[in-house]
Amino acid sequence: MADPFAAPPVDPAHPDLHPADQGQPLAQLRAALTRLAGCALPDPARQALAEAELALSALEAIAPDPVDKTVFAALLEMAGPELAPELTAQMAADLRATLAALAQGLAQADRAMVGAQSHVLVSLAGAGGARRLELGAQALNRAALGGDAARMRALGPGVLAGLAALIGFVEGAADGKP
Repeated sequence: MADPFAAPPVDPAHPDLHPADQGQPLAQLRAALTRLAGCALPDPARQALAEAELALSALEAIAPDPVDKTVFAALLEMAGPELAPELTAQMAADLRATLAALAQGLAQADRAMVGAQSHVLVSLAGAGGARRLELGAQALNRAALGGDAARMRALGPGVLAGLAALIGFVEGAADGKP
């Protein structure tokens, strides 16, 4: 497994942009789409929003550094060296359970399950430093609570991909690969 704390690659399209900042425009776009989703929109605009969120989810899935390593390191530091291994193991287990339940909820278009699991994911992603995933989970949660099946379908794949990436990162940390 790749070193989860290794420096991300430089984006050849933006060599002047520091690797840590490459995800910032995506985070800004996610925040703007999330704000827009809270507005009353006619059906064509709602469909366009779902399509934009689907495209953004695909971009987020391939963006460098899904986890802010300083946030994750601070979490481990708070736990201390004795509890950090237990924390990462439990976090990985919780993330895997959330992935399974969220995937099932999305496959069944179960708004209650998607709402509950995306709510859990907001907390786990935020605590782990996965800000883009946290924002995606928030948007998915709003879609589920609002009964917006098109947005749930659009957001689901990106959130699941981000969740899988976070699981890999946390499992790497649990295996002692800081």
